[in-house]
Amino acid sequence: MASAMFGYDGHRGWLYYFAVLPEFQGQGHARAMLDYGETALMKLGCPKINFQVRADNNKAIAYYQAAGYTEDQVLSFGKRLIQDN
Repeated sequence: MASAMFGYDGHRGWLYYFAVLPEFQGQGHARAMLDYGETALMKLGCPKINFQVRADNNKAIAYYQAAGYTEDQVLSFGKRLIQDN
């Protein structure tokens, strides 16, 4: 029903694969997972969490802003090694 993967490379924390199935959204599951991950990373001494959101995913952007996250003025680069079908 929900998924989150947090990582820490010794410099920054990262959030990956963060999602809640639509029928379970709005029930506090995402907030609980986010709180858990933030707490775990802080215990490791992690100063900041990074993640990526597609620029057109307005629902996710609004969620993260409401959770206290702000947009970093950075560019994200990628290179496809395997093409989508």
